[in-house]
Parts: sequence; C-alpha cells; structure tokens
Amino acid sequence: MNVFKVGNDLTLDTLNRKVVKNGDNIPLPELSYRLLKVLVENAPNIVTHDQLIEAVWKERVVSDENLKKRVSRLRESLSDTYSEPKYIVAERGMGYRCIAPVAKVMSSEGNNNNDGADSQSTSSNKRSISRLPVVSFLALGLLAIGTIFFLIFNVQNESPFNQRNEELSYKAAQYYFKYTEKDNDTAISLYQDAIDSAPEEASNYSGLADAYLQGYWHYGKNETWLELGKKYAKKAVRLNDSLAWSHKSLGLAYYLSGQFENSIASFNLARQIEPNWGEVSAYASLAHIQLGHLIEAHKLATSAVELDPGNPLTNASLGELYRQSYRFSAAEEQFKETLNKEPNSLISRLFFSDYLLASGRHIEAIPLLREVIQKEQYSQQAHWLMGMALLIDTQTEESINEFAEASRLGGRYSLPAKVYLAALRKESSSLTALGKQIAKLKLNGNQWAELTFLEGIILLTNNKILEATEKFELAVAEGFTPTYRFTHLPVNSKVATSDHLNRLLDLIESKNRGKMPKRVPPTM
Repeated sequence: MNVFKVGNDLTLDTLNRKVVKNGDNIPLPELSYRLLKVLVENAPNIVTHDQLIEAVWKERVVSDENLKKRVSRLRESLSDTYSEPKYIVAERGMGYRCIAPVAKVMSSEGNNNNDGADSQSTSSNKRSISRLPVVSFLALGLLAIGTIFFLIFNVQNESPFNQRNEELSYKAAQYYFKYTEKDNDTAISLYQDAIDSAPEEASNYSGLADAYLQGYWHYGKNETWLELGKKYAKKAVRLNDSLAWSHKSLGLAYYLSGQFENSIASFNLARQIEPNWGEVSAYASLAHIQLGHLIEAHKLATSAVELDPGNPLTNASLGELYRQSYRFSAAEEQFKETLNKEPNSLISRLFFSDYLLASGRHIEAIPLLREVIQKEQYSQQAHWLMGMALLIDTQTEESINEFAEASRLGGRYSLPAKVYLAALRKESSSLTALGKQIAKLKLNGNQWAELTFLEGIILLTNNKILEATEKFELAVAEGFTPTYRFTHLPVNSKVATSDHLNRLLDLIESKNRGKMPKRVPPTM
C-alpha cells in the first residue's frame, strides 16, 4: 500500500483509504475512490475506458455513460473542472489520465527492508528503548488510542452513509439503462431513496429528472412527468452548476418542451464542462435540427458518433440529421448500421420508421411499427407514426384507432394526435379548443414548427383555405418540410387539388434542396 502526493495539495493514502486536500479529509464514495486510485497509480499514462470500468466496477456491466458521470462526480468532489483541470483530463477517444505531478511519499512494502541490520545496532536500539521514561510510553499509548478512535469514528460516520447513497445511485442508473417502462419506474423509486439519503447530491436529482423525462418521451407518461423532469433538473443545476449531467438533463427537458434555444444553451453548458460526452452532442444536434441549423447539427451529430460510437442515440441522431437534410441514401445506410448493432433500440427504430415514411415507403414502415408496438405498447411516438402510415395507406379507420391511442398516452405527440383525430372525426369544437391550446404553448415559448402546421390543419378543417395555406407556408419557413405530411392531410378539402397546394409543394421542394449540403471545390 502506498501514499501518494498528487499535485501540491492532494494526498491519497491507499493504506487507510483516505483522500486529503489542503489538510481536509474528502470522504469519497467507493466508486469515486477507486477511479481516483487507478488514475493516480497510472499517472501520467492514459487509462482506457475499458480499464477504468474494470478497475472501478469490477465484474459489473456498465456503459461509458456511467463512467462519464462518475468522472464528473469525482471532479466535483475534488473541485476540479474540465476547462481548467488540476487533476483529471479526458483524452478524446482513448480514456482519462491524471495530469497532476504524482510522487510516492511512502510505501508499506519498504518497512521491512532493514531486517538484516547487525545485532549490535538492534541491541543498542533495545537499550535505548529501555531507557525511555514511562511518560513517553503513556504518550505513545494515548496517541495510538486516539488514532484508533479517529479511524473508527470516520468509518462509522462516513462510510456507511456514502456506501448506501452510492449503492442506491448505482442501482437506479442500472435500472434506468435497461430502457423499459417498468425498470424506469424502479429507477425513479431508487433515485428518490438516494435523494432522501443525500438531499444535497446534485447527481441524484439529475438521474431522477432523466427518468421522468424518459417516461414522458418513450413510455406514454403525461405532461406532469415532463414538468417533474424539468423541476428536478433545475434543482440539480441550483445544487451544482458545474455538473455537466445537471445541464444535460435540463437541456433535454427544454427540448421535449419545444424550447429549443433554451435547450441548446443548456447543452452547450454541459459540453463546456464535459466536451467528450457524445450523448450531449447528440441531443444538441437534435435541437439544432428543429431550428433548421443543419450545418451546426451536422457538426454535432458527427462529433457525437466519434465520441461515443457504440451509443444508439448518437448513431440515431446522425441518421436523423441525414433524413432532415434530405440525404436519404446516407440516412438509410446510417440507420441500417445502427440497427445492426442495436436491433432493439427504440429511438433508432422510431427515427428509421419516420425516415421510411418520408422516403415514400410506408408499406415497409407498417410491419416495423407493429413490431415496435408489440414490444413497446406505451410508445406514443410509435402509435403516432403508425397512424400516419395507415393514413397514407388509406386505412382511415385503422389510422383513427392509432391516433386515438396516441392521444390517450402522454408524450410529445399527444397534441398532434389529438388534432389529427379531431380533424378525421370532423369535431369542430374539439379543434377550436386545441387551437387555443396551441396558441398558449407558442405564447409560452414553444418553438416546435409542428404547432404552426397543426394550426394550418385546424383552419383547413374549417374550410379557411387561404388562412390555412398561409399557416402552412409559415410552418415551411420555420423548417417544417416533410413532404408526406402535406400530401396526406387528415381532411378532405379543395386545397388537396388546388393551385395553393402545388405552390406550397414547390416551396417545400425548394426549401429541401436548400438543406442539402453544397459541394465545396477542393483547395488548390
């Protein structure tokens, strides 16, 4: 066992499992302690992701996301930052290393090196000891007793508390990453227990926020879950605004609320703290796509895959970028590669289904979506996309059933499903109420261009063709350009065969051509 001096102010005592900074003891959770230990023992060399996971989690199976969050928490405990690191740096695509100078100041293995000393020296030492005053023995005894009581007190008052909170947080994350509704509910319960155990630990609130947001996005939970996710993400930021996870969670809450500029701002803060976190870049790319910032979205999506090539989200976001920029062949290649790696990834299958609809292949989308719904019956987006696929296939009654189910479930597509359902059923009073709801959302900062398109449908249902066309044109200007949505409207109207629609489709085609990347001649 060794004692290491790390930089000018940190000491790592592996014999007594202590970390001291500027004379103050830092009670690290077990996983954070293991992470620091392996980085210090290997300094200044890079320790790969796999090596760190093996050293920290032993036989447990965890993802790179667990490692990134653990590094972030260790930095938090050491008052270290990514922008001005004193101890830990990330080496892009390779791993992490300790950059502070490390010196071994004591080794327990060296204590027995003088066993071969001559007997005269030993005899002399014994005589010297025998002449020590009794008071010296008493002082040494008191010091030893005090040290023992100090160690016992620390173990009893720090370790059990930290270990319990650590265990709860770890279990919660493991359930969350199983990505099922039941396991997500379990994760929420465990994160709540972790908060009860450590009410000032920001990462517990970030984890709880993620679980609530996941429930809203993928498991059919209602608006309350979205608001709870936003609430706990804001709490995490207040507790620790230097924790990347906190800003990532808040960015996702804003994204799902349609507040894309706020979302991008939060993701940018997270990226400043942890620029090698691929998942954050993927989310930021999706937010930029919604605002039509396709050049920036492309940079972020490609960077996300480079940083985290095994994550279905990063790969799916790149495929979505290709779809939104009408690079259909690249999108198909990306989605197929992603689904070959992770065939059960929900977000990959949803994005791919939307791509199939956009590329005129709804017949292929229908069986894929049936399979998704059979396994993920609470996926609101799957029911929404199935409703669209059946509407394109002129299976009107079946599409109504799917829109009804999407309306019953909570999630991002609750409002679009309700508008389509009311339009197909010609429920004018419901459409009026939905129009007011849309106007309120936009007034409160929702930037989702889908809402403007839905306003056009409501006007069209009421035979206000000119006003509807103006709304559609505004939606196109805001970046809403999936052609199949305009050619398969949930209403029977003269607009479907009018010159207005033809001009609108010409506008969409022009807009989509503008999204395609321009070829840049090589530099001479």
